[in-house]
Amino acid sequence: MFTRTAAGIASVIVASALVIGAGPAAGAAVPGAPVPGDTVALHYADAPVLGPRDYVTPTIQNLEVRKLASGFSIEFDVSSVASPTIPGTYYGGDLILTGYVGTGATPVPASPVFGPLPDFYETLDTGLPETSATPQTGHYSHVFALDRAESHVLALYATQGCDNTGGPVGCGGSDALYASAVLGATGGFGVDRVAGADRYESAVKVSQNSYERRAETVVIATGANYPDALSAGPAAARLGGPLLLTATDTLYPAVKSEIQRLNPETIVVVGGANSISPSVFDQLKGLQTNTVRIGGADRYEASRNLAVYAFGESGAATAYVATGSNFPDALSAGAAAATNDGPVLLVNGTSGTLDAASALTLSTLKVKTAIIAGGPNSVSSGIQSDLGSLPTVTSVLRDGGADRYSTSVNINLRAFPTATHAFIATGQNFPDALSGSAWAGLVDAPLFVVNTTCVPQGTLAAITQERASNATLLGGPNTLTATVQTLTPCAS
Repeated sequence: MFTRTAAGIASVIVASALVIGAGPAAGAAVPGAPVPGDTVALHYADAPVLGPRDYVTPTIQNLEVRKLASGFSIEFDVSSVASPTIPGTYYGGDLILTGYVGTGATPVPASPVFGPLPDFYETLDTGLPETSATPQTGHYSHVFALDRAESHVLALYATQGCDNTGGPVGCGGSDALYASAVLGATGGFGVDRVAGADRYESAVKVSQNSYERRAETVVIATGANYPDALSAGPAAARLGGPLLLTATDTLYPAVKSEIQRLNPETIVVVGGANSISPSVFDQLKGLQTNTVRIGGADRYEASRNLAVYAFGESGAATAYVATGSNFPDALSAGAAAATNDGPVLLVNGTSGTLDAASALTLSTLKVKTAIIAGGPNSVSSGIQSDLGSLPTVTSVLRDGGADRYSTSVNINLRAFPTATHAFIATGQNFPDALSGSAWAGLVDAPLFVVNTTCVPQGTLAAITQERASNATLLGGPNTLTATVQTLTPCAS
């Protein structure tokens, strides 16, 4: 796993999957106090002594490291620097971030070339070209997963090199320490939060956490309404990409930038022209010519078409069936369906029978197990009976409950008997759980919908039963308040 290049720089590629410690003992209570996401103190290194042709690139400003329950975040502004000897040349490039198991007493190498090989090594893509004719600026922000069971020393290095002018004067060629920080160990149950200024930026933040580099596919849905997009989470996970939201008539700049960062091979637009307008579709096609629209005459046909598009080639042994007239049950089913590599199929739940088009879709996908999300008031007993009569279906199950929260618990307990991580989103609105379901499905973690101001006691019991050791809140404090972040139980 550890190698060194000819230049002597360690090259360790660390996957961005969640690295979580062991869960609490069975039957243990979930502690209420999270690990706060507060700023970690930084220790800045002395500036290196440079020769006449040396440069350090790029310039880092406003560096901030914050500790999270299951890792840490790093954020900074970055800008290229002018060559001291070559007019019209500016140097940019990437940075190096390492982590060593240790404390404040652990020596920090002046360069990643020297000392022991790090436990954690990442090249940070700043987005700046190595050289340019004009000054370049950028902003870097990312959340890294790291097992917090042990204390780590983080070290950020800037590239030190030289102008390519030749001459008798030599120049440096290593990576100089810019700053270091100690990320202390934590124990017990930890909670962190991923959120943006609004639902669109929150979906971008989820995408950045889900896919550190590129994604094969990006799925786009409207953030203004839920019907077309309820089936999109497990479809996105199956297609190998995040679910991003945008307005019907506007492709927001943050969403556009995230698509460009991910550089997908395919963009899938969910819903018809009333959900994502032709003008937005054309803008997306300008980013990737292989952009397709999956829609239908209504939410049910759109759901069927998306299921066939995402799962038609391989089939799906399991499918979740949910009402299309409301969102909570389908949202809870999204991560469960994705983990089972199956779709969420929307139906008219109040109908006494299963419609022929849905029956054909389930048969086409060769579904063996159909799981109904919600009680009989959401999906009728008649539909349940018809599901059992389909030629490929051998088992029909129902995960319902007294309300949306207990339904969410029952869906997740069946799909995730054990889990290392859990996601929590509000059950009062759809956007955060919608984009989060694709992330949860990617890492095989349950997604619970909860009250805006407290966590149902059944949810806390389920997280304990599954032995999860960390949870991520999806959405800002207006949708999940500070009392949710401290896992304050609801009164009843």
